[in-house]
Amino acid sequence: MMMVDIFSGILLGVPFGKHVSSMYHDCSKGRELGHMHIVMDPKRFTNIEKFMKNMSVTCDELNAIPPADGYDKVYYPGERAVMRRDKYHNNGGIEIVDAIYEYLKSDAIHFNRYDHKNRFAE
Repeated sequence: MMMVDIFSGILLGVPFGKHVSSMYHDCSKGRELGHMHIVMDPKRFTNIEKFMKNMSVTCDELNAIPPADGYDKVYYPGERAVMRRDKYHNNGGIEIVDAIYEYLKSDAIHFNRYDHKNRFAE
């Protein structure tokens, strides 16, 4: 986590750690946040077939770990999200309460409401 904070905060000259403003305190105030995207091509480091095989082994080994009491399985990062996406995709989408759906598509929250502001809602 410290490396994420270094790459997406300190390195970019924006707030980091406990200096990042709360996203809940003042919703009208813009926030100064950094983002770092690192893209790596495994083929530049190792044989791609070997990489994919070793990733599969790693995921299988994680799944084979006995789960803590009250849990059914140890998941690798992103596994549950993929399962949810597939479930909702195969069942016609995400169920949503009608009142929330109507609110989200209404003028109450958007439709040019922020056109006069910059990307930080300032």
